[in-house]
Amino acid sequence: MVLRSCFACKFHLIQVVEGDQESFCRKENCWARFSKCVACLALEQFISEQGRPRRPMASALEFVYSLDR
Repeated sequence: MVLRSCFACKFHLIQVVEGDQESFCRKENCWARFSKCVACLALEQFISEQGRPRRPMASALEFVYSLDR
């Protein structure tokens, strides 16, 4: 699988393995899907897409008494 997020990287290399194209990271000398760079990008994307806006932290008492309502 060729990873779109790797195209802008100067260490990205596309190799053909068993007839399929694969992204390879020359910086970490491994397949790009296993690289730390892709893991960090995936985490950043997950947080930006799935993260909820944080509300201000409430004290423990405010939390407990809000459950009574």
